[in-house]
Amino acid sequence: MTARTKSLALLLALASATVALAQDARPLAFTNARLVTVSGAVVERGTLVVRNGKIEALGDNVTVPAGARVVDASGKTLLPGLVSAFSRAGLQAQPRAEEPMPGGRRGRGSPMPMPSGGGGGGTANKAATKAVDGLYAKQAVFGDLLRAGVTSLALTPVGGGFPGLGAVLRPDGKTLETLTQDDDAFVQVTMVRDGQTKKLLKETFEKAQKIVDDRKKPPTPPAEAKPAEKPPEAKPAETKTGEPPKPEPKPEPKPEEKKDGPPPGQNPQGQPQARPQPQAQPKDPNLEVVADLLEGKRRAIVQIDSAADMLHWQQAVADGVKFPRALLVPRHDPLAGSIDVVLDQVKAMQCPVLLSPDLTTQARSRILVHPSKQLHDAGIEVGFAFGDNPQTVRAVWFRLAELVRHGLPADVALRAVTLVPAKMLGIDKQVGSLEVGKDANLLVFAGDPLAANGRLETVWLAGREVEKQP
Repeated sequence: MTARTKSLALLLALASATVALAQDARPLAFTNARLVTVSGAVVERGTLVVRNGKIEALGDNVTVPAGARVVDASGKTLLPGLVSAFSRAGLQAQPRAEEPMPGGRRGRGSPMPMPSGGGGGGTANKAATKAVDGLYAKQAVFGDLLRAGVTSLALTPVGGGFPGLGAVLRPDGKTLETLTQDDDAFVQVTMVRDGQTKKLLKETFEKAQKIVDDRKKPPTPPAEAKPAEKPPEAKPAETKTGEPPKPEPKPEPKPEEKKDGPPPGQNPQGQPQARPQPQAQPKDPNLEVVADLLEGKRRAIVQIDSAADMLHWQQAVADGVKFPRALLVPRHDPLAGSIDVVLDQVKAMQCPVLLSPDLTTQARSRILVHPSKQLHDAGIEVGFAFGDNPQTVRAVWFRLAELVRHGLPADVALRAVTLVPAKMLGIDKQVGSLEVGKDANLLVFAGDPLAANGRLETVWLAGREVEKQP
C-alpha cells in the first residue's frame, strides 16, 4: 500500500468516525410502537424518544424532535431489557452449544439449565471477597447474552455461607473495568443443609451484631496520667524538755538494693508514667461487611434452594436478624419441597423472591404446582432467575407464556424479568422499566413477546443498536 493510499484510507476512517459521532449525538425516536413500560400503563400506540443514551420522553402525544433519527415501529412492541439477578457468567467454563429445542424458541425441550448450586465453592465467611476478582472479561458469553436481550446482569459468587460480594455487569464491556458497573452490589448469603454452614451463619451473625453494638457506643476518651500526690510532712515531735528530737541516722542501703534509674512507675524527671494502652485488635473485613449488612448499609441476596433449606435457615438464623435482602430460589426441588410449601416462612422474610420461571410438581406425584402464582397470590413480589446460558435466555419468553397460560398475570411475568430483579440489585433507578431519565435499554419485538408469533428483532443498549452475530 502506497503512502497516498494509506492517507486516503485514514481520511475515510476519520470521516466515518465523524459521521458516527454525529449520528450518536442525534436524538432517536421510535414511533407507532406499543410501549410496555412495566412500571405503568401500556401505551398501545406511542412514541419513545432517546437522547444521549437516556429516555427523554414517551407517550401517545410525544412530538418527534427536529433532526431525530426515526425508527418506524408499527406492529412492534418495545419493553425494557432483561435483568438477570442470578448469573455466574465468566466465572466458569462456558457450556457447549446445545442442539436447537424442538419448535425453535417456543418448544419445551429439556429443563432449563441453571447455574450450579451454592455449595460448590465450599462454606466459609468470605463476605469481603469480590466476585469480579475471579472474572475473565474476554469471553463470548457476554456478547451472546446481550444479543439475547440481557442488558444488565449480576455476577453471583459461588459457595456456601458468605461466599463474597456480588457485582452488577454491563455485558457490552470489553475489559474488566468497562464490564463492571458495580463491584460490590450485594452480599451473597447461601444456605446449605449441613451443620458446618448452620454453625457458620449463626456465629457470624452473632459476632457481627456485637460489632454493630460496639459501633453505637460513644468513643472512650484516652486515660490521662494523674500526678503523684506527695505525702504530708510529719512535724517533728517535741521531747518533754521542749527540745526537738535529734534526727536518727538513715540506714545505708544494701548493695543489692541500689538500682540505677528512676523508681518504678516514674520517668527520669520523676513524673508518673502513663499506663500502656492495650493494642486494638485488627478488624476482620469479612465481619465488617456483615455488620454493615445488619446496619442496613448493604443489601443481600439469600439463596435458599428448597422448603427443607428454609427450615434449616430458621434454625441457624434468629428471627431478630433483619437486613435488606431478596430471596433466591434458583430451581424447584420437589423432593426437598418447592418453596411454596413454606409460604408462611417466606412471607415472614418480607422480601421479594427470585424463582425459576417454571411449573413443577408435588413430591412423588404428577400434580402440577405453580409456585410463582402462589407466591404472587400471597402478596409476595416475584422475580425470575434465568441463568447465564444464552439459549436459556432465548427460551424464557416461552416459559413466561406458559406461566401466564396457567394463571400468572402477564404484567407480573414481564416485571419479573425486568423491574423486580433490578430492584433486587439496587439498579432500578437506572434500568428495569421504560421511564423518563432511565437508560434506553430496549427490546424491540415483532408482535407480542408472550404470543406464539412474538420474535425479538433488535436489542438497544443505552440508545445504541446491538450488532447481531454475523
